Parts: sequence; structure tokens; C-alpha cells
Amino acid sequence: MKRNRWRQSVGSRPFTVIVEERQPGGNLYVRIWDPANQRWKRRSLGYKDREAAMACAAELHAKLRRGVEDIRASRITLERLFRLYRMHRTPRKSAGEQQEDLRRIEMWYRFLGEKKNPQAITRGEWERFIDQRSSGEIDARGNPVPDVGDRRGVRARTVECDLKWLRYVFGWAVTWQDREGRYLMRENPVRGRSFEIPREKNVRRPWVDRARYDALRMVSNQVRMGERSEVRSHLSELIDLAFWTGRRISAICQLTYGDLRLGRTEKRPFGAIRWPGQTDKEGREWTVALSPEVRAAIDRILAERPGLGNTPLFPSPSDPQKPVTRYRAARWLGRCERLAGLEPQDGSAWHAFRRGWATMRKHLADADVMAAGGWRSVQALKQSYQHADDESVLDVVLVGSAAGRGA
Repeated sequence: MKRNRWRQSVGSRPFTVIVEERQPGGNLYVRIWDPANQRWKRRSLGYKDREAAMACAAELHAKLRRGVEDIRASRITLERLFRLYRMHRTPRKSAGEQQEDLRRIEMWYRFLGEKKNPQAITRGEWERFIDQRSSGEIDARGNPVPDVGDRRGVRARTVECDLKWLRYVFGWAVTWQDREGRYLMRENPVRGRSFEIPREKNVRRPWVDRARYDALRMVSNQVRMGERSEVRSHLSELIDLAFWTGRRISAICQLTYGDLRLGRTEKRPFGAIRWPGQTDKEGREWTVALSPEVRAAIDRILAERPGLGNTPLFPSPSDPQKPVTRYRAARWLGRCERLAGLEPQDGSAWHAFRRGWATMRKHLADADVMAAGGWRSVQALKQSYQHADDESVLDVVLVGSAAGRGA
């Protein structure tokens, strides 16, 4: 006669604790529901004593319930949660990310309310935000846009970033303890399949190839510091560094004379640049050899405006002690595109140079490309930066064919 497995439960949902055998007469296991990952978590007790197992289950049930009561007693609200996040997490981010934090906090305040209990966010509120943000019914700061003619819908990628940010903040709150040692939140309320995030089906990731670079450089010296200025802008050198180093425009703009390592060695025949950690998105410092094209651009800068130490390599036209902003650099690039008769690349400005740099080097070892361009993740490099191109696709198609190259 087949023997049934013993099984008992303690407490009511969602704090039910189940004690059970996996094999009749075997060691006992305890099982609880994990709301964050929407699945059961099981662990072995390492013994067969049912009475001891039931006592363990009762104690675990009490802890689960007490944890929620402690959280309720702390009266967590969006206002308190965001205030602590701004105090402890936001200062660790770059200047641009800090501004995005402030914008999103303002947006979620307006949409959900400062007194909203984050644990009580519903799927209906989640989906309503997706609809209103996508259609332009609310703007980037959560303000309602009542006139349909004034609404500017946004792409799925924009909505995705706003939702992922909120999910990240809640994930941080689950691991952050207040002065009394209590976690701000017991679980992330927007985890799981019920809270889906829209994905961009046709991702816009244009990249700059050599032909576009050459066209821009043909006219880049014509772009002035300002519309009424007669002084040549820094655009030509910015384009050279962006195309030949693959670095983000914000990091390039913030370079100083002290970051240059111009001594020539066998391994660095044209010198090197130190990319400081404080201007790197990953917070990591890199020192990378220069190409002859970048060295030529730097030599032009040194001949035109020599400097030392922390003086910006690309000073702002309004304050030479501060670096030019990426926003001004974007305006210069826009003027250059118009002079060259080029259509602006949809969904990108300077970042297209970084994608182009990575794509033109996709045949090289990933570790070397990552070290030279400043990536820490192979997945990010391959999925977001390296792209298929017609020449490479043709090579793939013609593998083994009589028409293949080298056949």
C-alpha cells in the first residue's frame, strides 16, 4: 500500500507556512510564499521530528506577520520613501541621473500622491500610468495635458525607463533599514508578471559610420561658439574624440589637461588619456592608448589653447573655468548636420558615435573592446551598441558559397 506524504500548514495567506515531507518518512521541509518573485521558497529542516517542525513553522509565521506589522507601524509613504532615497542613493549618481531622479520623483508625486502607501499600488494604477504617459495625457513631470492637440505621446522606451526606475527604488527600499533596524518595505509591490513593462519593438539605435563622420568633419570648422560669435567652436575636436575613442560625450566634455598622458611608449606610441571615474557612468577609471587621429586633435588643442591641471580641455564659452556642457555640444552637432546637408539621426545625437565605434570593432576580442571603450558588461556592449551592418550580413549569408569572399 502506497504511503502518503505528511503535510501541515500554519497560519493564513499570505503568511502561510507549510511543513511537508518530500519523501514519505524522510526529512521535513518548510515552504513559504515569496511575493517578490511570485513563487514558493522551500528549504530543508534537516530532521524528521514533526512536533519540532510545527513549532518552527509557527515561529516563522509569527515573524512574517510581525514584519508586516512593523512596516505598517512605520507609516511608509511615497514622500518618506523618496526623501530617504534622495538622501542616501541619489547623491551616488551622476549629475544627469540626479536630475532624472528629481524629475521622476515629481512625476510620481503628481500621479500617485505624496501620501500614497507604496505597498498599496495596484495593477490598475500601473496600467493607467502606461496609458497616460504613452499618449501624452500627462507630461514628463506628471502634469495633466488636457488639450488633446497639445499632447505629445512618447515611445515605449521612455515609459519603460520611468517604470523601471520606480521598480528599482522599491527594490532599494526592501534592502534599506531605518534607524530602528526596520526595512522600509517588506516586498517590492511591482515585481512579477502582473506588472508588465512595455518594451520598444523597433528600438532606435542609429550609429555613425565613416561616411557620416567624414561629411561632418568637412564642415565642422564652420560651426561657431554661438550664433553671433566669430570664434570657432570645439566641435571638430569633439567629433574626432567621439568617433575615435567611442566615449560618451559627457565624459569627453569633462576632460581636463591633467587627464592627458602624452608621453610616447612602445605600448602607447601616441600617448594615452585617463578617463576619470567621476565622469564615467560606471564610476570606474580607465587609462587608454590614443590613436593617431585623437593625438592630432589633442595637438591642435594644445597649440590653440595650452593649459595645465584641472583646466577644462573644452571650456565653456561663458565660463572658461567650467567645461562645455553636452547640451551645447548637441546644439553644435545639430548645426553641423544642417551645414553638411545630413538628416538628424532619429533617437540619437552624440551617442550614435559610441555605437558606431563599437560596431566597427565587433570583429575584435570583446575584452579588448570593453577595455578601450569603457564597458563592464559584454551583454550591454553586444545588445545595445554593436549592430549588424550590410557588409557583415553579406559575409554571413555567403559563408560556404562560391560567391563568398575568398572562395
